[in-house]
Amino acid sequence: MNNRRTIQTRLRIELYPALWSEFRKVLRSKALWITSIAILFITLICGLFIFILKDPEQARSLGLIGTKAQMFGGTADWVNFFNLELAIISVAGLVIFGFIFVWIFGREFGNRTFYDLLALPTSRIAIVSAKIIIAACWAFFLILITFVFMVILGNILNLPGGSSDIILTGLKQLLVTGLLTIILCLPFAMVACVTRGYLPAIGCIFMVLILSQVFDTLGYGLYFPWCIPAIYSGAATSLTGSIAEPAGTVSYILLGITGTIGVIVTGLWWLYADQS
Repeated sequence: MNNRRTIQTRLRIELYPALWSEFRKVLRSKALWITSIAILFITLICGLFIFILKDPEQARSLGLIGTKAQMFGGTADWVNFFNLELAIISVAGLVIFGFIFVWIFGREFGNRTFYDLLALPTSRIAIVSAKIIIAACWAFFLILITFVFMVILGNILNLPGGSSDIILTGLKQLLVTGLLTIILCLPFAMVACVTRGYLPAIGCIFMVLILSQVFDTLGYGLYFPWCIPAIYSGAATSLTGSIAEPAGTVSYILLGITGTIGVIVTGLWWLYADQS
């Protein structure tokens, strides 16, 4: 019992400086601004589609752009605005959040600071934990600024149906979709560590995106973890074009196992891999 308390106390003492160090790295990087602009640009595009939907005649006069916009819903209201944002975030979020995890872990190899970290008196578990926590907080920060920007755009467009219940429900769906996506980005951090760089992990992100589309189309998305955020948000479709079945317990268990494997393997790699 005393040993456990000693370990927990030591971890807390080492974790706080590690968190502060990772936080400062993020604040000083251009990656924070790049991801923020990317997520806001996606939201702006969603607002553009909703703006086009407000005037069907104008949408038809815009040709392909108008046709694409009408495919996402028939009315321009808050519900469709959130549905459209969720559909895009469930896919684009995997790329943006995945990039965050890959950057946080892969930059140590790109900047050749990895061995400097190993030489610090801070435990490797504290370093890995700090990186995961900061990456998750970074992703949640992007979700929150997305929500704030959506509220601003929705009010500018004067969308109907903006009750507090609908707004809060939309926020909840954004947060849950973001959480599921964050969990599924943990294996990308593992790939960045094992391959000691960015490119293989980024390639893994796009490979997973392609496989997600294949599994969604064939109707087996419930058993492919990276399809679950799209299924939860209602963006996933079956081979017939209908909305996919809601995700059940098995789907979320598979998703949790995927994230857990990513954390465990990343931690074990930092602890036991040959660092020579």
